[in-house]
Amino acid sequence: MKTLAAPICSLVGSVLLLGCAAGGGATRSGSPGDDAVRAEVCKAGDEAIADRGACLLDDAACYQLVTGGWCTGPRGNACPTGSTAVPAGLACPAGEVCFQMGESLTCVAG
Repeated sequence: MKTLAAPICSLVGSVLLLGCAAGGGATRSGSPGDDAVRAEVCKAGDEAIADRGACLLDDAACYQLVTGGWCTGPRGNACPTGSTAVPAGLACPAGEVCFQMGESLTCVAG
């Protein structure tokens, strides 16, 4: 009896690699070669900054304007429906399943 494991694994691996090559991974807006449409002004609540190096890092937006300037602003994460946030600075409660939603947000599943 022939096994299909090797061809299936090869196919799945190819699909995953193609997805990554097609831009499936997360990138910061304004990366070199980024073909995204650029904004003309900063969005409400964001601030204009001198360059990309001044962008906020933790759960924040960072994007380049058509003028060449940059904008940044907080974007706070939220736990999905059915889960709850672990208070900042605390570890995942014993016996619970936790997952990271962002750099500063851990959620308890269910």
